[in-house]
Amino acid sequence: MPDDRDRLLRTPRRDLAAARRSTSTWARLAFVPEPTGDGQLVDRNRAARFGVLWAAQYDRRPDDLPLLRFLLDQETRRYRETAPIGLGRGLELAGLLVAEHRQPEDVWLHWQAKQVTFDTALGYRTHHLLTAGVAATVAAVRASAHPDRDRIAHEITAARNHDGTPHFTDKAVDDWLAAQRTRFPDHPDEENPRDWADHAALLGDREAARRFLLQWAATQLRTEQMLNSLQFGLAHLGFLDEAIDVQTEAVAVCEAGSGKAGALLTLIRLHRTAGHFAEARQALRDCGDAMPADPFWKDAGLWRYFVKEHFLLVPLAPNPELAQRLLDEGARQMRGVSRLWMDGVLDAAIAAAEHSGQPHLLDHYRQLHAREQRARDEEIGRATRSAHSTPTDEAARHTPGLTLPT
Repeated sequence: MPDDRDRLLRTPRRDLAAARRSTSTWARLAFVPEPTGDGQLVDRNRAARFGVLWAAQYDRRPDDLPLLRFLLDQETRRYRETAPIGLGRGLELAGLLVAEHRQPEDVWLHWQAKQVTFDTALGYRTHHLLTAGVAATVAAVRASAHPDRDRIAHEITAARNHDGTPHFTDKAVDDWLAAQRTRFPDHPDEENPRDWADHAALLGDREAARRFLLQWAATQLRTEQMLNSLQFGLAHLGFLDEAIDVQTEAVAVCEAGSGKAGALLTLIRLHRTAGHFAEARQALRDCGDAMPADPFWKDAGLWRYFVKEHFLLVPLAPNPELAQRLLDEGARQMRGVSRLWMDGVLDAAIAAAEHSGQPHLLDHYRQLHAREQRARDEEIGRATRSAHSTPTDEAARHTPGLTLPT
């Protein structure tokens, strides 16, 4: 794969060299939101910005700090505007490259990245803030007028290990930094082919990403976890037939029970996405045989997704008779399933009823949807009231003869 690596890095290295020569080129790396037409936003310059970060990973220089700060700030903006969930390598890499310069004033830039979403709050580690040294960082924070000053200082100083010792120490930060440098090596030859696949995909080269992914897979044991990762990568790249082959293998190695049922649900989805009705229908039958018999599973998401697949297959049915069988089987399997307001089950049922042109069925599912929405609101209301109850309230609720107003 040397040719793929050299080719993929050619443009990022050129863009990095240009960014080092002149800040006038930085606009091409800035976050620029672009509507997708379905109500979502994407970042027009995401691939170019990641390319420069990737090239900088293999060519770390002291003079790059202003550029790296800019890239981290722009990547943070991308998350704020377009990525409500998840934490990808782009933000982590930008954070690491800034953190390696160990400047206490960058604590605010790292804090901004950490606070974007729930996932960044967990995944963008507090260690990013502390590479200038714990004492120096705490001093800089306490000397500031930042509105989050006390919150940051508390997070850094109050965290304790099980034995009561401080969780964040200079040694702990140095150990973390060394581990991150292993994850993000400074030479292309040290990069994992799985990561090369991700990078190629982000840069838009699907064929190279596929080659790297298969190279990685050739070195791995064919476990359920590995096969799931491989099929997900292939499907994400659009190689559905290969993803189906891999998932078929994954189904074969799964043990009976919920694990096999879950693997079959993935296989159904892949066949459905590829437009393979007959294969998806057969996998759905196999999934029905694999679904666990314990009533507990009627309360779990697994069964809701199983029901949902019946309705999602209706538009692919080659004739009205098969469509009707799927509608009937979906309705039968739905009996006893709880929380139908979750996982889009009834949205799929409504769409299937509309597609089949059955007004009475459409009305039935719309009424059920309305009832389930009311049940959802009531459940959320109970949970909210419980969360705001005081210990005294809870004791009173369980004291015979004592009634609290609701």
